[in-house]
Amino acid sequence: MLLSEMIRKKAVRREAVPAFSGHCDVLVAGLGTSGAPAALAAAEAGARVCAVEKLNLPGGTATAGGISGYYYGLPGGRFEKTDALAQQLRVLSFIEGGHFHPDAKIMATDRELTAAGVELRYETGICGVWLDDDGATVRGARLVSKEGVSDVECRILIDGTGNGDVCALAGAGFTEGRASDGQPQPFSSVRVFRSENRFASANFDAGFTTSTDAAELNRAVIDSNSLHCFPPGGAPPARLYYITQLPGHREARLIECDHTLTAREIIEKNWNVQPFGYAYSNFDSHSIDWAFEDDLGCDWMVGASLWGKNMLAPLSLEFMTVKRFRNLLVVGRAVSVDHLTASLVRMQRCLQKIGEIAGNAAALAVRDEKNDVREIDRAELEKRMRASGCLDESLLPECLFPVEHWAEELATRKPGEAIFYAAQHLDRTRDTLLALLAGPDPDAAIHAALALAIGGDDAGAELLREQIRKRDPYVPATSRNHNYPRLEAEAYLLGRVGTPADAELLLELARERLADYQTFSEAWRGLLTLGERFPEARPGIAAGVLPILEAEDFRLPVLFRNHLIASQARYEPMHNLFRAVTAVRFKKWGIPNRLSAVLSKETLSWREQRLFEQL
Repeated sequence: MLLSEMIRKKAVRREAVPAFSGHCDVLVAGLGTSGAPAALAAAEAGARVCAVEKLNLPGGTATAGGISGYYYGLPGGRFEKTDALAQQLRVLSFIEGGHFHPDAKIMATDRELTAAGVELRYETGICGVWLDDDGATVRGARLVSKEGVSDVECRILIDGTGNGDVCALAGAGFTEGRASDGQPQPFSSVRVFRSENRFASANFDAGFTTSTDAAELNRAVIDSNSLHCFPPGGAPPARLYYITQLPGHREARLIECDHTLTAREIIEKNWNVQPFGYAYSNFDSHSIDWAFEDDLGCDWMVGASLWGKNMLAPLSLEFMTVKRFRNLLVVGRAVSVDHLTASLVRMQRCLQKIGEIAGNAAALAVRDEKNDVREIDRAELEKRMRASGCLDESLLPECLFPVEHWAEELATRKPGEAIFYAAQHLDRTRDTLLALLAGPDPDAAIHAALALAIGGDDAGAELLREQIRKRDPYVPATSRNHNYPRLEAEAYLLGRVGTPADAELLLELARERLADYQTFSEAWRGLLTLGERFPEARPGIAAGVLPILEAEDFRLPVLFRNHLIASQARYEPMHNLFRAVTAVRFKKWGIPNRLSAVLSKETLSWREQRLFEQL
């Protein structure tokens, strides 16, 4: 048998002989937002379940993390019973506030897990995974607790750690963060306080961190906790009850499974998987540096300003079944999705549904003696999900784009959905867009130019240039929050449809807005995009960009979101990231520069170190 262990950040397998001191059908690692429902569902379906949790309580983000409410997601599922029990306990013993009281939910979850016969092991972690010699079948796990190290045999292993820790330990593949620099979403820090006769919680974006580097994670936690302190003489809006110590990770490892659900599939409603439930939310990205995100993300958020557009996403077995393993499932925010989709499926209602689906799937595999969880009776799984309310199509919002009246919407203050729809269907919309481009309504014309540019059509490029020269002040009202100024979209998209001569216009904008992070960054991105498209433009782009980035005093911080108190304002220094990404690009282009020398004089963050290694 093989024992897979994490050694210096890599999964290493060695031959060994286990000393199994216990056996279960389903071993659940982590009792957080998805892990607890997974353990409960599997046990209530008849499986013998052992659940281990490194903390001394269940619930994860909902309890230890202080997020005692729901942001979108759909009702229905086994979690509703847990919440009802938590509400009963709150009425008896706790102050009101939130959708549920964190401690009441802890008690309710513990009671239900115990009643279902789950063997609970708190303050216990997993430090190894036992595999058959083929390396594809999990046979058990090595646990570490106050009693020491022990081995437990299982037939199905469910990773509910939230960070994909056990999957990575077993040797599963994963990605982390966005493509440009590996950066996940910002993490949050939560404070709990009294508001009149209720308790309330609030979270704010506390910085960037990675779950795969212990030292970096420690630094981030210590640093973010200090942000809750008020300066001498400060007047806090409410006295704090406590600060939650569990970092609010919005994104960590994303484990490679049989199917990776992408934002493109969600937007186009084009998925070839069987849903056993649905996620429902906007792409609730807390990114503040969109110039470093991929094209689809920028088109959606900056080009069309669609942050607030809600979408549906299928919860399939395929994005939980881990590649190259027969009986390993992942639940929680580490399921197999792309970077943008991670900001949609992480909502608590969604994650609880994911756990319920996985727990039932594991129990069916045990019942039917299937060595591969993929071979379960899917009709039976669907029946169970419908019975619990986890799968109920009658609750699904339509999440439509304006198909019939899109042209009229381009003339409104909320043009985003029409812009994106028209861009994705240029074969049907282009003639109308060209007519609007030449028409009397200036805003409709500009929005038509944006739609054409998102679709890769340069017919509106001259209008984009004109608006940049005018320093277009327009801000759309498409989304309830986080609408991006149109000037930023124009600068970003001119890089996609402009000509080499546009480099000077974008350089002029970048120099002028050097202290304005968002506008500067989109002009910078537009320049790099032009350079990718036109090799002949690269020397001129470099000649304009390098004096800015190589200057010793170049600084460009950006403010994180959700700061209601001035003393807690959190800025992220971005100068080294601009330098590192540009240096990597210029290396590809064969353009000499001294950006790496400037970088080497300063302390680099973990994400900048990753880029620096490429130089």
